[in-house]
Amino acid sequence: MAVTDDEINKAVAVTGRFENAGDPWSGVTGDFDGMGISCGVLQWNIGSASLQPLLLAAGKPVILRAAPTIGAQLWQACNAGVAQGLAIVRQWQTNAQLKAVPRKELANLMGSPEVKAQQLTRIRTVAGKADALAATWAQAAGRPARSLQELIWFFDLVTQNGSLKGLDHDDVVQFIKTSTPGRADDVVCDWLLAAPAAWWGRVDCIKNAGLWRDKVAPADLELFVLSYLRASLSTAKARGVVMNRKGALAFRKGWINGQLFDFTGQF
Repeated sequence: MAVTDDEINKAVAVTGRFENAGDPWSGVTGDFDGMGISCGVLQWNIGSASLQPLLLAAGKPVILRAAPTIGAQLWQACNAGVAQGLAIVRQWQTNAQLKAVPRKELANLMGSPEVKAQQLTRIRTVAGKADALAATWAQAAGRPARSLQELIWFFDLVTQNGSLKGLDHDDVVQFIKTSTPGRADDVVCDWLLAAPAAWWGRVDCIKNAGLWRDKVAPADLELFVLSYLRASLSTAKARGVVMNRKGALAFRKGWINGQLFDFTGQF
């Protein structure tokens, strides 16, 4: 089944909230991660040169209209090299936090019809990849079609992590089989409780261990275990936050970035 715009909007509404409070289309953050500014649903940024082509495609008149104060500088940043672009956008910040006017104008710009259209074009590409991965997963699990939950899970995977790094359904089945019967979720929750202090999202990990233990529905167990196996392959510091995101989608509830998300009834 081909992914629909309605499904894309649902995936954006769910996963976009993890990083952006409010409207994910117009979400903006400062230089907390060395990327200068990160904007929009997928947090396109200057540092990885992912924001520049999106804004260049929207055009200079759109930028100047939506961001009258910083627009000219932003256009310059988009046409310069990454190092110069970073230097420009960092002038709008204090301690990696965007000042009020740049934040407001960037949000206006990302939420404009022209820039939202550019975002959607790029999101469709991501959603297409997620759809293919979700369909392959569902087929391997013996089902004729993937679910909305699986589409959203793989949308977050493609957006945040890129791929499964070689994992497949057989790996999940084998993990469940070799765990003490009925204890696969306990293995995962014990792992979360033992999260090292250096892990991002460690406090959320501990909360999620208590939230998820012995409560994972049988129908969600395989996706929950896949969340754990994929998180285990992430860089050490990121393992906790990857599990928090993916586990919350598999369980339909969980702590992410200090906030409790409940997706019951949404997918």
